[in-house]
Amino acid sequence: MSASSEMSRVSRVAVFAVAGAAALSIASCHSSNKSSSTSTSTSASTSVSTTTSPVAATGEAKVKGLIASVAGNSFQVTKHDNSNATVDFTGTTKVTELEPAALTDVAAGSCVKVRPTQEVPAGQPVTAASVRVVPAVNGACPQGKPSAESSTTTAPSGAPSPAKPRAIRGSVVSASGNTVKITSTNTAGNATQTTVTVDDKTKYTKLSSATSDAITQGKCVKALGTNDSSGALQATAVRLYPAVDGKCGEAEQPHGQGS
Repeated sequence: MSASSEMSRVSRVAVFAVAGAAALSIASCHSSNKSSSTSTSTSASTSVSTTTSPVAATGEAKVKGLIASVAGNSFQVTKHDNSNATVDFTGTTKVTELEPAALTDVAAGSCVKVRPTQEVPAGQPVTAASVRVVPAVNGACPQGKPSAESSTTTAPSGAPSPAKPRAIRGSVVSASGNTVKITSTNTAGNATQTTVTVDDKTKYTKLSSATSDAITQGKCVKALGTNDSSGALQATAVRLYPAVDGKCGEAEQPHGQGS
């Protein structure tokens, strides 16, 4: 064999060797990258799963229904859809109770919330569908929300009517016969006096402050608060009202004038 042929064969072998080594290097690198990617993905997945925790409760929640049982600082409620709920309360939970009342409970100086039979401009005489006597807050009668002053504005043509006429809140100036005069104060401090007529269809209730001892089986309740991670309502406010034939209506409105 000539020297030139031998050199040519050696050159070809060298080229093949270099090519093979390059191929192995590329394959090894690809495998390494794939393994690294898989490892990273697995690690990320593991990290997510180990750091997941229950979401904290946010926003206000409520529970309405019949108190089925009371134990310690907790009570069970049968809701309107027959499902059950747990409500927990503390010494700071605000408790109020709604009871039937009569016209005689509406006296000068008392705070009231009157629901007219129909919407009328502010200050105009109204007939009361219901009258609720409510406790004073910081020595003053609760007033209506700022939006209540917009009652003098006529609704646009074709606009849907409100479900209920806007309530009138304020202090009773006088109560004589079937006429009750109420003074309301707006957010600007201006007073408006409204003459309210009551009749035999007017319903009366009174809302009073109560203690947790008033939370007993068989009463209806509306509790406000936040749900904890177990689903129990941690109540900030509890309102009690009487059941009718062992059932709780959607409205906290005992029927009749009471006694």
